[in-house]
Amino acid sequence: MDDATIRELVREVLWRLAPEIGADGARGELIVVVTGATVGKAEAVDQIVSLILKGFRVKLICSAMAEHLVGDALKSGLAGFPNWEILPPRAWFGPLAAARAVVVPLLSVNSLSKLAALIADDDTANLMLHALFTGKPLVLAVDGVVPGPGRDALGFGQGSRALLGAVEDRLRTVIGYGAAVVELAALAARVEAVLPLAAATQPDAGLPRARRLSRARVIGAGEVSAAARAAADLYCDAAALITPLAREAAERHGVRIVKTPVGA
Repeated sequence: MDDATIRELVREVLWRLAPEIGADGARGELIVVVTGATVGKAEAVDQIVSLILKGFRVKLICSAMAEHLVGDALKSGLAGFPNWEILPPRAWFGPLAAARAVVVPLLSVNSLSKLAALIADDDTANLMLHALFTGKPLVLAVDGVVPGPGRDALGFGQGSRALLGAVEDRLRTVIGYGAAVVELAALAARVEAVLPLAAATQPDAGLPRARRLSRARVIGAGEVSAAARAAADLYCDAAALITPLAREAAERHGVRIVKTPVGA
């Protein structure tokens, strides 16, 4: 069985389990910006899926070059997973205000250079720059711009020391602006690290909790996630069975599961 077949089998299993393992969108929205880099496009899809499975909602925007180079692969890789959508052109400003962070799994040298030079001449460059100006976390995966196996495989490992130094200077510049730089394989983990769970899912301690009533005989993680989105505690029948995944989701989201007699 080859790697592609194994990847597809894993995706199928994850898609079926997604609602039960926390892919409920309760941790808030992320904007995922894809530029024209091609190093690690399959791994980029994996990282976006990981963010979805960690409970984030993803709004995806591609540069014109990225749409041409990797757009179909992204859409195919994410097909069937919940809580993601593609942003229409020039429709990112409102979503940026609501987003918890901006995440860039595929960063090209061109987009890095624009960001370092404060150039905002297209949607993706403008969005990344606005993220910095508005204080949103900006997390950049840099496999597409730094030396490594991916770039070597494309024949990009022969650049002069001056050329590589110029790229490093641009990286240092955007880090100075406040961007977080990380290897692609660690992208989802870094996003999770800069966005604590409590910021999105825990209610204010002084506010009264709403009640969400479920008449289901078996309470799963999906029921708990729905309550979390409504900032409510979950009330169910005293005889209802609560699955282990539901209990884990309740602890993660700060949702109380309260058993009451029918009609109470």
